[in-house]
Amino acid sequence: MSPVFETLPSLPTRSGTQCLPPVASFETNFESRTSVDSHTAYTEFVGELDKSPSDTRAYRLIRLSNGLVAMVVHDKEESKACAALDVNVGSLADPQELQGLAHFCEHLLFM
Repeated sequence: MSPVFETLPSLPTRSGTQCLPPVASFETNFESRTSVDSHTAYTEFVGELDKSPSDTRAYRLIRLSNGLVAMVVHDKEESKACAALDVNVGSLADPQELQGLAHFCEHLLFM
């Protein structure tokens, strides 16, 4: 049995799950932008993201030209940068003939 992967036509809703963005359509809730330095096209979510009233960080939700959706968080109190990635797939999706592929790809992220 081959794994089945789902692509979402829109962002998840809040129903049943807290702290997720409100319902948004990739076609109507994102506006086209171009980066200043590299002139690379991307789209940015326009609207309010659901967050705690005490959270002072600035959030941006962008979709790159390759389809990757990223959340950029700016914290003016923080002096270091970090990144996190969720690919929503792992060792259970490894092909039978390539066991360990997910773990190998994980290590490629740190090269």
